[in-house]
Amino acid sequence: MTSSHGPRTSLVAIALVASVAVGLGASYYFASAENSFVVTWSQNPLMIKFSARSSTSGSASDSFTCSHATAPVNLNAQTSAPDTITLSVSPSAFPACNSTPDNVVVTASCTASATASGTCPGEYTGTVIVCGPTSYTCLKKALAVSITVQNRPSQQTKPNLPAD
Repeated sequence: MTSSHGPRTSLVAIALVASVAVGLGASYYFASAENSFVVTWSQNPLMIKFSARSSTSGSASDSFTCSHATAPVNLNAQTSAPDTITLSVSPSAFPACNSTPDNVVVTASCTASATASGTCPGEYTGTVIVCGPTSYTCLKKALAVSITVQNRPSQQTKPNLPAD
């Protein structure tokens, strides 16, 4: 004896699988569409310059807007040489990003080991990326940061005096 529920159960299972596939496809589409939102920075690239002689960090202000409202957003910062110089953003989160500018301060800092060894002076790059509302929805148009840490001034040498 065969059951008449076999074909009906198969049709229900096929419909369920198709619904899930369509739902996942739509979720991927909307996540991709959100990923196409563009961030506009008022200054890009942002320049930070400081002297290792007088400070172990330097800061610069900037602001950003989003082409479509996104909420909430977090800012992620990184440098080309994280063992030598770090980059931070304050504040690092906002309840929303839209056409109203959000103001931030970006700070580059020499690491303790680079300061102790005197290896911090140099040219570095960094980026600040706006992400939200989830980690896989980082918004296009990262802020490029150019970091210059000037060398400590060399010790003054005595003037050349004529030989006796």
